[in-house]
Amino acid sequence: MSISVAWDLIERSLTEFLESYSFTSNLILTPTSKFITETLIVLFLIVLTYETIYWSGIYLNLWEYHAKDIFTEVPIHCAHVYFRLNVIDAKSLDQLEKYYSLKQHSKYNILKWNELNQLGSSLFKLKKFIRYHFEFSPEDFEMNENPEFGSTVIHLRRKILQLFENSKIYKEFHDKEYRDRDVLLFNKYDKEVDHKQDLCYLSKCNIETGNVIDCIIIY
Repeated sequence: MSISVAWDLIERSLTEFLESYSFTSNLILTPTSKFITETLIVLFLIVLTYETIYWSGIYLNLWEYHAKDIFTEVPIHCAHVYFRLNVIDAKSLDQLEKYYSLKQHSKYNILKWNELNQLGSSLFKLKKFIRYHFEFSPEDFEMNENPEFGSTVIHLRRKILQLFENSKIYKEFHDKEYRDRDVLLFNKYDKEVDHKQDLCYLSKCNIETGNVIDCIIIY
């Protein structure tokens, strides 16, 4: 289909639509007003389609904001966070990576949920994740270089490790000396927060106020 044929089809449809309402039919009384009105409508639809696709892609994490390096946002510090805790064997790290890769891609695919549940039941030591809630107070971030950004990743790892070692489930896994590197964190996108990011602020690692994140202890 040529451009002229496509434009004729669009113009005909727009004309029929505009003529069907009294308050819009006045906009196409003359050839000039008709051309201006239909051109503006087409441009509006093009811009609307572009913006919808563009911002949907950013929301779905398919691409990044084009001017993110120019207009940098100051993140709001993470005031509180929920986390789900479970335990795995050190030899199961490859399976854990597979689990979270599957989880990332099965959020809207119910056909993958059964596979995810089966993998989780064979991977995790606890039958169910234990859910906790942390609220960050000034002493959790006032020592940081930029306290307005809130707490850091390493601080959260240590708080979780301390809570784990003081919990009832610890007696099942107490025959090991745990370190910070034994605490794995997954952000709101189910992506692991690498230990190279330990000194980064939570809000810069996609761990934000009210998020539910996963924490895995390596046994």
